Formats: sequence, C-alpha cells, structure tokens
Amino acid sequence: MEIKTTINDTISYGEVIKPGSDLLIGKLTSRYNLENTAHSVALGLVYTDLLISGSANLSRDEFQSKLNELGSTIEVSLDKKGLLISINSLKSNLKPTLALFVMLMSQPSFTLKEFKRAKQSLKNVLELSKEDARELALAGLKNSFFNSASNQYTHPPESLIKAVDTVAHSDIKRFHNLILESSWIATAGGDSYAIKSFKDTIKKLKKQKVETVAYANNTFIGLKKCQAVLQEVKTKQNIEVSIGGYLPLTLKDDELPAFVFGLNVLAKWGGFSGRLMSTVREKEGLTYMIYGRTEGITATEAGCWRIATFFSPKDFIKGINSTINQIEKIARNGITESESERFKTILKTGETLVFDSLTNTTELVHIKLVSGISWEEHVSFREALYSCTRNQVNNALKDYLNTSSLTVSAAGPTSAVKQQLKQLLKVLN
Repeated sequence: MEIKTTINDTISYGEVIKPGSDLLIGKLTSRYNLENTAHSVALGLVYTDLLISGSANLSRDEFQSKLNELGSTIEVSLDKKGLLISINSLKSNLKPTLALFVMLMSQPSFTLKEFKRAKQSLKNVLELSKEDARELALAGLKNSFFNSASNQYTHPPESLIKAVDTVAHSDIKRFHNLILESSWIATAGGDSYAIKSFKDTIKKLKKQKVETVAYANNTFIGLKKCQAVLQEVKTKQNIEVSIGGYLPLTLKDDELPAFVFGLNVLAKWGGFSGRLMSTVREKEGLTYMIYGRTEGITATEAGCWRIATFFSPKDFIKGINSTINQIEKIARNGITESESERFKTILKTGETLVFDSLTNTTELVHIKLVSGISWEEHVSFREALYSCTRNQVNNALKDYLNTSSLTVSAAGPTSAVKQQLKQLLKVLN
C-alpha cells in the first residue's frame, strides 16, 4: 500500500492506495469550531442522527434500504475533534453509494418529525450512558485536568439531557452550513479509481468558506496533589478505574516518543506484555485487564496519560495501591535493557499488523491527519519511537510519570471504598 497526505486549511487529504482493491474506505472529518458547551455538544449529537435520517427525496427508511441493497454503510458520529462521516462501499457499488452521500449533504430533509424523534432518541441514549462506568471514569480523569471550555472536557449526561431541550429545529440547518464551511480532513483507502471518485465528490460538496475562530482552550487547570474523582453507579458490580496525570507534551515534542515507549513497557494497550498485566493481573489476580496510553494529544494540544482497569470493591484499594506502586517503580528506576530491546520488536510487530488491513490503515492515516500531522511526520515519530535509547525513555518517565499529582477516577459502587481511597491518597500527598 502507498500512503500520501496533503495538509491545507480548506481540505486536507489522505490516500491509502491499494491496487486491485474492490473496496472504498472513506473518512471525512469536519473540524468545526464551536465553544464546548453542553448545548453545542447536544446540537452536534442530534445532528448526527438527523443527517442520516433521509433527504429531500428519501425517507429515513428508504435511505437505509437503498444502502442495505448496495451492501454499503454511511455512518455519522461526533468526537472531540469534530464530526466524522465514514463510508464503506464495494467498488462495484461506489457510484450509487457516493450519490446517496451527496444527496445527504446537499439535500438534507431535517423534517420536524425526525427532529423530535432524534431528540427523544438521544435522551434515551444519554440516560443509558449514566450507567457506562468506564466512560464516566475516563471523563472524570480528563475533566480533572481541563476546564469546561476545553474541547477535552466531557459534559456529564445529566447536563446534556437538559441541553437537548434547548436545541431548536432552526439550529440544525445552521449547524449543517457550519459543517460544510469548516475545515475538512478527507481520507480514502482503495484503488486509484475509488480514491479519485471519493476526492472528486468531496471537492464538489465543500463550500469554500472556512471557520477560523478557535474556541478550544486546553489550558491545564492545575493539579498540585493527588486527588480522587468518584462517581456512584450502583448497578455495577465492579469499579471502573482511570488513573493518570496531565502530560504537557504534543506530537511535535521530541520527548513524546520516549515517554510513549516507556508507557508501553508499563501498560501496553492490549495483550499481556506490559508490566502491570504481569503484576496486577497475573501475579496478584486483582483484575482481568489493565492497559495504558496517552489521551487527547495532537500536534498543538497537550493531553494526559491514563491507566485503565477495573477492580471488585473488595480488591479496589489493594489494586489501586499495587498499580501506583508499579507506576512509581518505573518512574524511579526506569526500564531494563532487555525491556528496551523486547518492546522495540513488540511495537514494530503491532504496527505491521495494522498494515495488513486496508480499513485499519485508512483509519490510522485519518486519525493522524485529524491530529494535525502528515503521514511523513507520523513515520518520523515511529522511527523516533523505535530508536529511542533506554536513557531517553527513563528520563521521560522520570519527568512526566508523576505520582505526586495524579488523579484516581473511579465509577461504580464506589461508596464502599471512598474513605479508604482518601486515606491512601493522603499518604501519597
């Protein structure tokens, strides 16, 4: 596969060229700029439902029926980086699939009936999200570092449910125009014909105006000691946990590859190779999974590091203590020479597996473009990751894996462990 990327203010393009492929994997992100309020998030979520609820010529059921007949999918979602539209199609059905996509973008219906249905449906989803302990734990972690104006801040389900009622039908059309006028990132995977067809479609749809006012404010709010963020979810048996700290690095910083390498040694996401999996899970039997990675980092924005796991209430304090001990140990003593060599192989192998899939490769290229870096810059980052020395890794871990100002965010039946956790963190402080 050949990969090309082009970055500019109006439309940035990514191409994953696979000769002979019979698929199109298309990704389109609109980087609209709105202040991160509960209202703007609720508006975006209502819009994601409405956009695929039909056009001027087709009802929602008719539109979905045509997609099903083609064996194609068009999905719309919202994340911290903007609005994402994903298109999957067989090459043989590419023309009618893209025609349906154009119809959605150029002739959306946004009927009042569908608008009311979308708002009620969203409220139902948000009610269920009150029980999503893992996401609540992650939100609690990130919200402890960033204020509500930051695009990394997650508004609680209760606030979003109230905000849904403030979304007016007239807001939807204005939001749609904002999507068309904002900066776009478009990535396509397939053969040259499929990629050209996708790019030509994007060019025809894009309005030239680009929103330039940026509202995102990712300033660290300040954290000088360890803290606990607990959310009670009585319906859960286990307590979902996100442990982490603010990470003042971007994708452009030279120290980030070494830190990421060290974090993989501690808690590689997926598999059993990380230290925490071999200790907290295998040796101590306190959890089934415990993984780590960075969150929210882009070419211009800092983020945080995060350890994700879960414990039963009876093992919670022991598990938190064991996890923090391992974090402190690797921050203090660093990684071993054997770990340095072994993880270079592990990380290279993992990346090789990504390139076995057109879908995974296209998604990776798109994620990097949305994060503000070209494919060439990503390759340079990976080369730095594989070539960083043990001393570089250990210095990065010592500087940024700081257990004196971390957050323990937990969601589940937390009332039983609240006082014990406070006592544990008091010792750390």
